[in-house]
Amino acid sequence: MNTKSNGAQFSQVDDSSNLSQLIRSNAPHYWSYMKSQADLHGLKPYLSFEGMLAGDPHMGNFGVLPLKTVGGPRQMKYVDNDFDDAGRGPFVLDFSRYVIAARTTNEDVKKRSLQEAYLMGLAGKEMRPPKKVQDLLDMSVSDYDDMAAQYAARKSTKRGFILKEGEIQAYNAKIDRSTIEGLFPDDKVVDLAIRPRERGGSVDELRIWILVEAKNTRRRIMELKQYSKPGTANYREQPPVEQWLKEIRQAFWPGLDGSAYDLINIAGSGLFWIREKEVSLIDVPYSSEKSAKIEYLDDLAIYDANQLGLAHGRQADAVPYAAAIEKDSDAFHDATASLEKAYLELAKQVLAKK
Repeated sequence: MNTKSNGAQFSQVDDSSNLSQLIRSNAPHYWSYMKSQADLHGLKPYLSFEGMLAGDPHMGNFGVLPLKTVGGPRQMKYVDNDFDDAGRGPFVLDFSRYVIAARTTNEDVKKRSLQEAYLMGLAGKEMRPPKKVQDLLDMSVSDYDDMAAQYAARKSTKRGFILKEGEIQAYNAKIDRSTIEGLFPDDKVVDLAIRPRERGGSVDELRIWILVEAKNTRRRIMELKQYSKPGTANYREQPPVEQWLKEIRQAFWPGLDGSAYDLINIAGSGLFWIREKEVSLIDVPYSSEKSAKIEYLDDLAIYDANQLGLAHGRQADAVPYAAAIEKDSDAFHDATASLEKAYLELAKQVLAKK
């Protein structure tokens, strides 16, 4: 069911097995709630400082990928890997969205640790990655490519995708195969499939998987995902798409070639994200009770808070925003904590009623 509370609507409630999943599936709801239901009076000193936001920052939306630097080779980089809900808005609400997501994974994660790491990033100070993240950054690009090829091999045979209901389904979209083949002029398109989405903010968008074979016979899976309005558009109007994407890249992918995660216009079908299906290198233990994983999760949460701060800190309003926080960091902590607690309580109530 879709559950309404205080005039705001959570989606995918029945499909959410825990609070973390509900929060991660409802970025659009969060921004609607902040626009019309949330009590933001305590955040008044910070709300005027705006820029490009992640929109749905959580630990599953940061990761290690091989990306080209502008004019340079591919390198392993730690980046925000999901722009679906990004957009302009107040930095402080993006930070609180992140804290809420982190707290639903581990209620014991220290808010002050997250805030301190975030403020370091806001000041342009990058933290040392956790050891497990550093090990992934030290991986060679060729090793990653081998992992991607192995993933494609597990999902396919020589002839094409291995179909499985609810996971990989027969291609039935209206976009002609020839149109998709035209996107890969140097490669052979082996097969097409539909990738269902059972949960998450992109639940209603069309996702197409393309099994592609390069001239060296290496196979990889590419994905076309239908573009939809970002969740942040529920809070405020966003710039035209081209400008919107340019600003996202400047904040979150500085110095990187954006072609690895691009928006294209397919005639008659509209805008689609196009990217290689990434290999998930970091297994975020959203519901794990194992102490070793929880310890790693704390380290990852703190590091990601720092990464979010770095992205905010690259933008024009970052300096006065940081100054406003530094006037009374305890007041910032308490004001954001109050907002985060109220939203978490609302989500818990909704989940309890399903």
